[in-house]
Amino acid sequence: MSIRAVWVVPLPGITSSDKVVFSRTFSTVERRAVIFNTEEHVPIPDDKEFYRALVDQLGLRHPQQQFVESRDSCSKEFQKPVFELKTKDGALWPVVIFEQNSLLFCCLPLVEQGCKARPPLIDIPSLSQGFSLLVNMADYLGPVPRDVDTFSPQIQDLFVYITQAAPFGTPINTNPATVRAVLLSKQTPQVPSQGFQPAWKPILSKVKPQLQFVISEQIRAVQYDSSSTKDVWDVYGTVSCKAELDGMIPDVSMALSVPADATPLDHLIVSPCVQQADAQIIEGAKISGRRGSTAPVMRKIRFTPPPEMFTLCHYTSSSIPELPIQASYQMKGDQHSVNILVQLKLNSAVKNNFEYCEVQFPFFNRGIIQNIDAQQNVGSIIISGDKRRIGWNIGQKFPSRSLEVSLQATIKFGDIDDSQATNMYDDPFCVGLNSYAQIFFKILDYTHSRCDIDQRSVQVHPSTKVKLRTVREFVSSDYKVWNCHGDAQSAFSPSQLP
Repeated sequence: MSIRAVWVVPLPGITSSDKVVFSRTFSTVERRAVIFNTEEHVPIPDDKEFYRALVDQLGLRHPQQQFVESRDSCSKEFQKPVFELKTKDGALWPVVIFEQNSLLFCCLPLVEQGCKARPPLIDIPSLSQGFSLLVNMADYLGPVPRDVDTFSPQIQDLFVYITQAAPFGTPINTNPATVRAVLLSKQTPQVPSQGFQPAWKPILSKVKPQLQFVISEQIRAVQYDSSSTKDVWDVYGTVSCKAELDGMIPDVSMALSVPADATPLDHLIVSPCVQQADAQIIEGAKISGRRGSTAPVMRKIRFTPPPEMFTLCHYTSSSIPELPIQASYQMKGDQHSVNILVQLKLNSAVKNNFEYCEVQFPFFNRGIIQNIDAQQNVGSIIISGDKRRIGWNIGQKFPSRSLEVSLQATIKFGDIDDSQATNMYDDPFCVGLNSYAQIFFKILDYTHSRCDIDQRSVQVHPSTKVKLRTVREFVSSDYKVWNCHGDAQSAFSPSQLP
């Protein structure tokens, strides 16, 4: 699983350099390519010819309207991000192309089965290796200035990265964080006296031991506020970990905890570095036939962490009985004026401390917003820059006694211009009964599933004293409230609202 060549090319017209700014070929891999492909071998072109073939194939050369048979034919089979480039010596295949930060990262993997019959892409393992190398190269390089060229310091650093990450064209360790640690470390890589040296941790770290877990939980919900239509929602979370531990191969055990009266976690998907993940009850475990146990339900996980922040696991909690915010949205009016009423009630079990909480009302298929007369018990009203969306900034807290907020407003719109009218559908969206309000919020130090890291379950081997930090956050991913009340064409005054 090796790579014949790697290139970095700025997108034409985006940067000031219209040429290949970085290229690296591997003669040992090229020799193997000749052996595997014999007479069908297509040599690697020079940078100038590669650039011409690349922009032609991607349609980046002007005029773009020109028909090119090899590129635009209906019989051509597209297998992105794998492309075929036409050179003077033949078709160069398979070229993997990845775009990021206005740069095209390209590589030519070695096909050991031979290119004459063109095996299925899934049978070429070097393709995934090459794509992974390009993605990590892009992360290592980062954003580049507009005047980037071959002699830019960031481009020159890529030669050092390739030498460390893929010596002799074979990707070994492409993770940017690990490569930087090796390049910046003044220590000599050390091999433990027993066991093996993992490729993702080639040097012994000298740090103050600490573990950081981040539980980021999100909710998707659709509310109708209607007895005939049932609300739907689901909660899903991600646990990330950053481990700074001494030793070559540290082993960490921990447990995800939810209270006994909460909904258990399900659909647990773990990282490849996890060695064991199971469900069990600890600390006063339930005894068969025993009632009223308050023991928390645990998901015990044992893993060997890499040195950088990584995603330890994903989970869902699909049976949560109550929404964090119950909402009702009503809108009535016509194309020139509407009256809206929105009422929100915070669940008493939810932590009343938001980093932000905002409700947005889109009005895409009307004229621009000309005037708004609003009355709300908390927060402030803002109009978006394009004047087609209203935002209600509730702030960081709901009223502590009632936990309820409400907004009542009359909104007036201008006439719809001709360009907008031609783009409107026969059944316009965000008008009448298909209009909606969307709630955005974030709560720190809280998870709606009540998932947490059990501090007493955290163990590190070899045994050492570790500083433990846990961060929790609960965020709305897609939280909509639909207008399911009244006739869209019948106007009413705010005094008629309940």
